[in-house]
Amino acid sequence: MRSSPAIRLQKWYTSQVRPVPQSVSRQAPKRIYEIHADRANGLTVLEIAAKHNLPATTILGFLRSSMSTCALANPYDFQRRDLTPLARLHAYWLGYIAASGRVLGQNNFCTLVLAIHPDDASHIQTLLADLVVGRTTCEFADSSLSGRQVYVRDRQLAEMLLQWGIAPSIEENCVPLEFIPTSILPHFVRGYLEGSRLSPPFGGSRRQAPSPRAGGSLSLVGSTALITQLKRALRLACKATGGTVKAFDGGSLAQVIFPPKAGARVLEYAYRRPTRSAPRAAKFVSRFSA
Repeated sequence: MRSSPAIRLQKWYTSQVRPVPQSVSRQAPKRIYEIHADRANGLTVLEIAAKHNLPATTILGFLRSSMSTCALANPYDFQRRDLTPLARLHAYWLGYIAASGRVLGQNNFCTLVLAIHPDDASHIQTLLADLVVGRTTCEFADSSLSGRQVYVRDRQLAEMLLQWGIAPSIEENCVPLEFIPTSILPHFVRGYLEGSRLSPPFGGSRRQAPSPRAGGSLSLVGSTALITQLKRALRLACKATGGTVKAFDGGSLAQVIFPPKAGARVLEYAYRRPTRSAPRAAKFVSRFSA
């Protein structure tokens, strides 16, 4: 029996989209930040390559992002630009992608893959409008293991996301929150909440529409490094205390569960002034926005 178009698409990507080479994908975002800083301080490409013990071609690949037409800036430039409404939009999408995305492939096959809620298909078109300059290819496929998948074939966006810490697997995703100004961190948190397929209120096994009035605990799931950062940042930003980081479902991910009062503080913090949110979050925007 002939397979469906979605299954054929997944098989094609399995054969064509290879993992990003370790020399590129495993460079910590903070190290890439230092490379941009070295260039800004006048070091040549060869001097930077010698300092970081990396091939000059790898250094050139990172520095090329400063001339990229991608709407999303690299972390070094992001911190040095005046904060505009675009910065808040981009912080939201960084959170959304950190919760649901991974970057696979190299060169022309460098691809952003997102695991999304089935009702977020129209929201992905908004992501493309906010982050992609020009036209790109976006395909949807259903996986028996991962649910609805989105493949965004835009090399410049995917390579830029690597510099932000988006890895070939969600277990490795780690966006350094120190790169995101405190004033726009709520937008990253809101994006992370809405992008997660693994924990309530927008993920998990419950099928009903998410509601801010459920009154239960709030949890965040992701890499240990990122969840630890988020827990610390939320404690300082909105006094969300009481959460404990532990292994999620016995696997390689981590989870922090906030008790009801702390969870409500997180939601109020994330939705006070939303500039971008998914249609599924309309009740949260209505309740918490100023």
